[in-house]
This record gives sequence, structure tokens and C-alpha cells, in this order.
Amino acid sequence: MTNAEISGGQATSRRKFMGYIGLAGAGTALVACSPKDRPTPPTELTPAEKAAKQDLEILNYALVLEYLEADFYRRFDTGDLKGTLSDARVKEFAKELAVQEQAHVDVLIATIKSLGGIPAALPKFDYSSLIPDPSKLNDAFFLQLAVTFEPVGTRAYLGQAARLTNPALLAAAASILAVEANHVSAIQELRTNRGENTKPTRMTDIAPQTDLNNTAASSFDPNFSPTPTLLWKPLTMKQTLEIVGPLIVK
Repeated sequence: MTNAEISGGQATSRRKFMGYIGLAGAGTALVACSPKDRPTPPTELTPAEKAAKQDLEILNYALVLEYLEADFYRRFDTGDLKGTLSDARVKEFAKELAVQEQAHVDVLIATIKSLGGIPAALPKFDYSSLIPDPSKLNDAFFLQLAVTFEPVGTRAYLGQAARLTNPALLAAAASILAVEANHVSAIQELRTNRGENTKPTRMTDIAPQTDLNNTAASSFDPNFSPTPTLLWKPLTMKQTLEIVGPLIVK
């Protein structure tokens, strides 16, 4: 890991988001029609085909989350929000995470293609629900936003670990999860060093949420230990969607 890591809207519907991760038609009801008009039932998938399909759905789900993180850090590194950062440590942090999150995107796209799947398209993102007034952005605000993203990504990976059927994919997902967890610790250490983490001894397994059932980012508490000893509770796809869905625009 690098020194910086060590030290350092427009709401969308569920159907739109599920479309991004390849699950849009999962719950669609069959249209009633006469027997002669009914299409021939599709051939039932074999257990191996079902497992492969499930793995691809999970990979595309992870890809959309990585798209979000990569876009967020890129905007602060080289994009339209670059000028809002002034601390050299924070700038380096944004730069390195932009590179690492994009690397996760590239790996997931390559993996999906290698398995014969179609990578989810890059969505458009709207951060206005989190950044209503960009003129008020600064280093502290950026780090507080980052510390709401990273635990969510970590817990989202944890939530899908048991559903992956390919051992090689599980190992790859575990390595990405470890990097995301390291990001969380790095952010909190940097925030603590800057005097912005007001509860550096707070231990929690649902960081940054204050309540597992409360998914509004505005209710998150960004202050917790930079070296947590508790494992974060996993997030399901549904829970993750409730958190990040408002940031994704179709």
C-alpha cells in the first residue's frame, strides 16, 4: 500500500438500478395469453448454468459499485471537483484511490468478458443529494463523503461472498474487499490526524450507519475507529441499492 493509504438528485427507481446490474426483468410477471399464443417455455438451466449466471450477476453488481467509487475519486483528482482540495495529503489520497478503484473496474470488466458475460454499462451519477452546494466542498467534506462510500463497498462485497460459486472469483472478490477495508482505515487515520474524526475509539460493525435499517446517507456517522476490530455486517443487494440508488441516474 502507498504512504497516502497508510496515513492517510435525481433519484432513480429500483428498476433502473437493477437494469444496470442485469436483473431488471427478474420479477416481471408473465402476460396472460391463450395457450396457442404462449411461447415455448425456455429450456431450464442446468445447475452449472444457474451458478454461472448468478456469478455474472454478482460481478455486474460489483462493477456498478466500482464505477461509482472510481467516478467519485476521479472527479476530485482530475475532474470538475479537483480545485476543491488543498491539503497535499488529501490530494494524493484522491489520486491513488481513483487509480485503484479504476483498476477494480478494469479487472471486473475483463473477468465478466472472460466468463462470456456482458459488462454493465457505465451509469451517469448525480451527487447533488450528498453535495447540494459544491462551493462548500473542501478537504474535510471530501474525506467525510469518502468514509461513507468505502464501508458500504466493503460490506456489499461481504454480502455477496457466500453467493459466489466459483472459488477463483471468491478469492478475487476477497482481495478487493481487503483493499476497500484498507481504504476505510486509511481515510479514518487521515481524518484523525487532521482532527476531524471525533470518535476515533468508537467500535462498530455497521459503519458508517447508525442503524442497519436506516439507509439514508444523511444519517450516517462518519466517526469511528480507524483500526476497527469488529467485522462489518454484510449488506444485501437491496440494502446497498437503498443507499447508493439515489446517486445513479439512468
